Amino acid sequence: MKLKLTRRQFSLLAVLATAATTTRLFTNKILAQESSTVILGVRPGDISDTNTSTDPNSDTTDLTDGKATADIVSSSLQTIVVESFDVGSLEIKTVLTTPPILETGEQLSGFASLKDGRLVVAATNINTDNKKRQSVRLIFLSDSKSVPISGLKNQEALRSLLRLKDGTLVGLVNKINGTPPSRIVRINPNTGQITNKSKIPDQKRVTTIAQCPDENFYRIATKKTGDTYLFQFGQEKSIKLSFDGQPWNSGFIGLVCAGSNQLYALGALRHQEYPFYLHIINGKTGKIKRIQKEFNVSAITIR
Repeated sequence: MKLKLTRRQFSLLAVLATAATTTRLFTNKILAQESSTVILGVRPGDISDTNTSTDPNSDTTDLTDGKATADIVSSSLQTIVVESFDVGSLEIKTVLTTPPILETGEQLSGFASLKDGRLVVAATNINTDNKKRQSVRLIFLSDSKSVPISGLKNQEALRSLLRLKDGTLVGLVNKINGTPPSRIVRINPNTGQITNKSKIPDQKRVTTIAQCPDENFYRIATKKTGDTYLFQFGQEKSIKLSFDGQPWNSGFIGLVCAGSNQLYALGALRHQEYPFYLHIINGKTGKIKRIQKEFNVSAITIR
């Protein structure tokens, strides 16, 4: 028995087939974009034993030229570990482990990939004797060399590092306790000298900044109530962030933008400070989607 179709039925089937093909192509495109997105995270590693040296036979893959220096170190120093998170496969790999260099009391407060490919972190050490002062240095992970940051005022902290599209290294500066006012500064990676770039006008707690390939520049800010907002620089409009239908009230410790102009943020829910997760932020609606795999790092960047 042959099935006869009217011209209208045939046209409808053709439209449905085309729509299905388009949907598959769109889905495949999204998956391809996700699989190509690799986010780097940095965290403190193990504390070294007395008279311990770097293991030249380590199977850790270095993102640079693979050179390592075996130095005798003090037991109070820690290594710095870089991990990669593949958004598509959810695979986490250790890609670099430095010799012990992080000093007691230092916290990793920023992470960036420079234009020449070098990875650099900001290590902050608050003076326990005088909490109005702190020391900050840039540590280059390829050779563990460091440069002290100069130009911060009393009670100021360097909260975030970011390489702009033009190659400039900038940082987010606010008070040691995280309160405003906040400002964006240029950082000379060779000298550590900072210079003012722009002030952030709002009086909210700004925690992190990012720039997308389309050159849109974003910041995440948190009110005293904990409600968290996404701001685009140059626009007055803000977007309130939400997760599972509820306001996100915890801020974020890291923000990056992928090649598809997709924003990813690192953080955890309020009163659940640990573990951290990566989250996808819809820049138009403010809705947050969690990537359900822990990524316990101190700061993130993207190449």
